[in-house]
Amino acid sequence: MGAGMSRSALVEERKHFLARSLGIFIALLGLAMLGVLVANVLGNGTAGVRNVSWAQILQGCLGALFLALVIRGDVARAVLALANDSAKRLNIFLIPLMIWPFFLLYRVQISDLKSYLRRISEGSLVEWLGFLLLLAAACLLWKAAVQASSNGLKLLIRSGSVGLFVLSMEEMSWGQMIFNWGTPATLNEHNVQHETNIHNLSFWHSHTWTVAACVFTLLFLLSVCGFLVRCSGSIRLGSWIDVILPLGCTASYFGVAALMYWGVVAEKNGIDLIYLHTREQEIAEFLFAVGVFIHVVYLYLSQPDMSSVDSVSSGN
Repeated sequence: MGAGMSRSALVEERKHFLARSLGIFIALLGLAMLGVLVANVLGNGTAGVRNVSWAQILQGCLGALFLALVIRGDVARAVLALANDSAKRLNIFLIPLMIWPFFLLYRVQISDLKSYLRRISEGSLVEWLGFLLLLAAACLLWKAAVQASSNGLKLLIRSGSVGLFVLSMEEMSWGQMIFNWGTPATLNEHNVQHETNIHNLSFWHSHTWTVAACVFTLLFLLSVCGFLVRCSGSIRLGSWIDVILPLGCTASYFGVAALMYWGVVAEKNGIDLIYLHTREQEIAEFLFAVGVFIHVVYLYLSQPDMSSVDSVSSGN
């Protein structure tokens, strides 16, 4: 009983740690978004708000909303509510599906395409968020491996953690985008974008879009399988298949990411889709990072109990 209570206490501790961490993250994000708006207003001198785009104003207002939600404690309460009630995973699943139509409407009426592309391209807030989510997922997954029921499963989870760490660092060119160092001569010669990363090496750079689209599609299919088998009651909590199959609520994130990336593949092959730009691959990569983070959080919270629970995990 004491061990069971210890595991229960560990789960609660992890839930509150996640709630606090996400609150801090969203507060910093809100400050950054609001700060960009203030900087743009002040930078325009006497012109003030008149020369600031409505998209920038909306971004600043959204940042202020994030701050207000954190200060009120709504973010922490929402995180704890989602962690405590698996039935609310439907809300997680619906988020991208509800936002996507508004994004399409926004995308169709854009007149200043250059300004829009600056906000979503490499080095933008979108890419930074994807990097931070993958890095956080790598750290949480490494911690989740501590309670693995076997050495083989521990190795699998930690291998996944290392893989996510590599992906996150590739996003930032292993720190080059932060510290702005020069690209080593060998990489500079063979890297298409002259950056310190592997995914832009010339011998496979032209295939990376297709590979990513296939990976996102596979993850979408696996998340659908994860939903079906969890609902059927055939997955044991903490088993290999429980670790490998993403939660069903991540299907919308991987599905939209796959759809966007196949559009990028079509664009790269000369098929003009009109309202899609290849740089929007950063949005798809961000959705992929969100889906991965959601499943890793599930593993982080469920691993402490898995060595003692033989019953089937709750459905998606």
